[in-house]
Amino acid sequence: GNLDGAIQLFDSLNEFDIKKDVYTYNCMIHVYVLKHDMKKAIEYYEEMISNGIEADSVTYLTLIDGFGKQKDTKKALEFYNKMISSHKQPTTKIVSSLLNTFMRENQMEQAEQIFEAMKSLKMQPDIRLYNTLIRNSIIKLDMKTANQLYHEIIKFGIKPDVYTFAMMIDGYLKIGDQESATKIYSYMINHGVDINSTVINILMQLHFEKNESQMVQNIFDNHFSRHSYYNGMLPDIKSWTIFLKSRLQLTKDIEEAYDIYKEFLMQIDNKDLNFQLLPDCHVFNLFLTIFAHNYGNMTLSQEVYGEMTRRNISPDVVTHTILIEGYALLGQVEKANRQFQIMKSNNIKPNVFTYTSLIKAWAQVWRIDKIKQIYKEMIESGIKPHRATYRVLASITNSKFDTSQKSSSNLPISRTPQHIRDTTKLHDKLEKVRDSETAYTLFENFLKKFDDTNYLDYNSRPNIYSFTLFMTSFVFYHRNMKLALKVFEEMLKRNISASCYCYNVLIEGFARSNEPFKAEKMFYTMINNNIKPDVSSFNSLISAWITV
Repeated sequence: GNLDGAIQLFDSLNEFDIKKDVYTYNCMIHVYVLKHDMKKAIEYYEEMISNGIEADSVTYLTLIDGFGKQKDTKKALEFYNKMISSHKQPTTKIVSSLLNTFMRENQMEQAEQIFEAMKSLKMQPDIRLYNTLIRNSIIKLDMKTANQLYHEIIKFGIKPDVYTFAMMIDGYLKIGDQESATKIYSYMINHGVDINSTVINILMQLHFEKNESQMVQNIFDNHFSRHSYYNGMLPDIKSWTIFLKSRLQLTKDIEEAYDIYKEFLMQIDNKDLNFQLLPDCHVFNLFLTIFAHNYGNMTLSQEVYGEMTRRNISPDVVTHTILIEGYALLGQVEKANRQFQIMKSNNIKPNVFTYTSLIKAWAQVWRIDKIKQIYKEMIESGIKPHRATYRVLASITNSKFDTSQKSSSNLPISRTPQHIRDTTKLHDKLEKVRDSETAYTLFENFLKKFDDTNYLDYNSRPNIYSFTLFMTSFVFYHRNMKLALKVFEEMLKRNISASCYCYNVLIEGFARSNEPFKAEKMFYTMINNNIKPDVSSFNSLISAWITV
């Protein structure tokens, strides 16, 4: 709209001696909200109040919504409280807007309080609000809460929409509960819910995970065939990815897989098909995996990699890791290492699987020195080894070569230590825990075992990795700095020295908790202990001060 024109019209009211009312001011407040100028919007709000004009629900909704879009939860809540103090009854839209604001900023405790207050005011949350709550639960893989919300919708007679069903099916698939996902889908079909592309994608994913590749293709053909384009049903990149995975799963040889790849390129380049499709690196990674890992053909893998570059599609960490793993499987160590260097030169940070693949490559030629170097780099980068990493290391140290080479005794581990097996089990348990109290009970049990066990060798004792696992869980998942600090203190009590990564976890935790002074104190504690901060240390500390 013509926002500047609206402002000029408002200013001209004085020339004609026309008295402004709440509707006039609401329009101007809305204009400046649209211009993302909340300071000016407040000026008009204050002018309206000073002129003896009472703000109405539209005024407060506009301001709360505006601050919400700017991620300013404090101001949004401030104007909500102003509305309450002026004895205005909040509307469903206002409470929903405030609730969505807190949820977008992941301030779930505040959001839950508002949701309960909403129900106590006998306001009926709408389906969009329930969908937001369900979506947040599914992100945390908390299907128990998602299911409670879903049944609450049914109980209150609110009609679930297509996105409600889509999210529930998706959530059950993510936790591997195909039976519940199928039940939700059947309910949706039996109640005549219109299907959109989101549901079709989830349905295809459901059949793909059941290894029913032919069903995936049938669904794709039925809903995304040419005649359906006129109904607005177009396949998106996710549709194509699932469809291609199912087709590739049925291939019998590399020629058939390559034909599917070439056919896909022709389809996305064919403007007459009107796919409106922009392929991303995930689709190309799919073909890379097939050629590199399934068929061991790095020539075709490099062709796919080159096609990505030609189309200006930036390879990601997965792309490079697939190629490194492919070369490792073929024993082409130098090429694997070259790909690793290309990746780093493009400022793409390796992950645990990248390092594991490179370790696997050097293991092919028994370069213990290189393996130690890569492992050290991984640890110093703050990346925790995966079970796959330890499997590779164990396979080297348990081999015949290991018994005849003294140099290999300096590997990160001489055998898979007991504490690695214990911590891996703890990691699996921690991922399933939903509350900090239960997580801390796990930690206390871990400490008891640590203190009561007479370890036969040093490598079997729990080390910094074990404690950092708990610290990370309390900081980033449970958002409980008090318990994170307890873990840190218990670690130091047992003469286990903290690393830069340990301090970074705590600094970042204080930054996220809006406690910049504590973040700064932890930063200088690290320096006083002769531990050199890295870029993450500075970034977290800067973030702590910017937040306030």
